[in-house]
Amino acid sequence: ETPLRHLFLISPAKGADTLIWLASSRPGSDWQPGGYYDRRRPGRKHRQASDPELARQLWDASEKLVGLA
Repeated sequence: ETPLRHLFLISPAKGADTLIWLASSRPGSDWQPGGYYDRRRPGRKHRQASDPELARQLWDASEKLVGLA
């Protein structure tokens, strides 16, 4: 093990914390649907995450990979 591992890795419990919080809290009250959350706080999403052309390309590639296209 490297002494730097703690800079890049988190425990499974910490990794799951935000997902568990989102699943067990109230959308629209505790958090806003459609957002990106990191450590229970709204995070910034990359501009490519809102690019409709990239979304279409991802969808097309996914269909091919699972045999639907």
